[in-house]
Amino acid sequence: MDNYEALKDFMTNAGLHFSEGTLENGDKVFRIPQKIKNGGIVDVVLIFAESNIKLVVFGIATVEEEEKKPAYYKLFNELAAKYGFFKFYVRPNGDITLEGDIILGIVEGEFKPKALMGFMAAAITLLQDNYRDIMKIQWS
Repeated sequence: MDNYEALKDFMTNAGLHFSEGTLENGDKVFRIPQKIKNGGIVDVVLIFAESNIKLVVFGIATVEEEEKKPAYYKLFNELAAKYGFFKFYVRPNGDITLEGDIILGIVEGEFKPKALMGFMAAAITLLQDNYRDIMKIQWS
């Protein structure tokens, strides 16, 4: 069983709500909605590429005012220095995302879905811990 199927079985057996898809380049993805404290629901997307799994959290907020971007860049640079595994980004369309990569330097069959779920939980915790600061800029 490949890593994608192993995670799918793990999430199904754990009763997690998720959907599946395939990107144009053939990479397989899972979309897992997550409720965050003091916020709404975000989408955690796990992208299974050949040598890594990319985690992207969508639906955090959208920067609609160009003059707010420097404040976001400053905050996100501070957070990047503090948290090495994850980085916040302002995408060209203004969407704020949280992203992280897991390098798959493992032998097939040694993949640990529970560890990947821990990585996802760490991303959500990071978002929740900093959500107020993100929204402070949004609402200023």
